[in-house]
Amino acid sequence: MRTYNKLKSGLGIIFILIPLLNLFAQDAAKVDPEHYKVVVDNDKVRVLRINYDPGEESKMHSHPEGVVVFMSETKGKMKTENGESMDMNMKKGDIMWTEEAKHQPKNVGDNPFEVIQIELKNPGNIAGKKSLHLFDLPEGVTEKKLNDFLKEMNMAIAEEGYPGAGYHLYKITDNNDEYKYFMEGVWPDSATYDKIHDSEKWKAAADKGKDLIDKIQATELYLKAEKVN
Repeated sequence: MRTYNKLKSGLGIIFILIPLLNLFAQDAAKVDPEHYKVVVDNDKVRVLRINYDPGEESKMHSHPEGVVVFMSETKGKMKTENGESMDMNMKKGDIMWTEEAKHQPKNVGDNPFEVIQIELKNPGNIAGKKSLHLFDLPEGVTEKKLNDFLKEMNMAIAEEGYPGAGYHLYKITDNNDEYKYFMEGVWPDSATYDKIHDSEKWKAAADKGKDLIDKIQATELYLKAEKVN
């Protein structure tokens, strides 16, 4: 019997309390795709094109820190999470730095306005939750086949509005007769982990690789872990 069975029975699943982060759960492009369109998305930044017609209002949502470029004269009212509101009167060409924020904008002017928002991704951010997998490739599963499948999974996760989450595959370089590969699942927090795994796009992508994953799960060492603060 492999070591993973002993570890599973002795350790089970590791849960350590952390503060729940809800920033990703209220992604602007996810909750309000009518006004927020993703035009660039990579490991450094995400760029949103934002358009409001007169009188239109968004839903409460969040942004990470970044830069905002006003492409037109903008007259808006920004409702904050605590119920307060502030006026936003900007000229075409104005540029401003923004901290992490949660708000609900409304166009209170007589004309449409357009804004470009550049959201920064901080590679130094530490994941709040991880899933850990140690395994060897089962018969019929190649490294390329698994890596291609994980790329599809990550694409589905990004399309759900969580580009910072997903799976990473590593080949173990130390001599080890039992485990040849290490797969890491990275999630902002437990709440986001649950939302992603309950999403239709994740389920559809996971279903395509069900046979592959079933083979890996039959012999892997699998643990969940949460960051200690």
